[in-house]
Amino acid sequence: MRYFIPFTIAAAMLASAGAASAQVADPHAGHGGMAMAAPSSASVLTSPADGSMSSSAPTAFSITFPHAMTLKSLTLTTDGGRPTAVPVQAAAGTKTTVALPALGKGNHVLAWSAEGADGHAMSGVARFMVH
Repeated sequence: MRYFIPFTIAAAMLASAGAASAQVADPHAGHGGMAMAAPSSASVLTSPADGSMSSSAPTAFSITFPHAMTLKSLTLTTDGGRPTAVPVQAAAGTKTTVALPALGKGNHVLAWSAEGADGHAMSGVARFMVH
């Protein structure tokens, strides 16, 4: 019994040290964990921002990622209309800007999807209003 407790503590310390080093070695360790993870798009910034309102229509959509990603698709839906694909150029980077078609007043939704070099995917939406 005298050796069992110190051995158990030492084994637990070694196991937790291995787990900690495995987390550091994973470049995407911040995307998840034991706690409830935020959506993958939580660390992504867009312009126009989700929920924004403006008196003038944006002429471009900009997206900034926490690490290099390739914007794969961008779809525009206006006031419940049919979704329209917006052409994007596939190039990896932390920031991408895409020209938008002329937008009128009303509610608009831009849905995007992107992929990292290692194949992991991210997606999100930016809902905004022009009035």
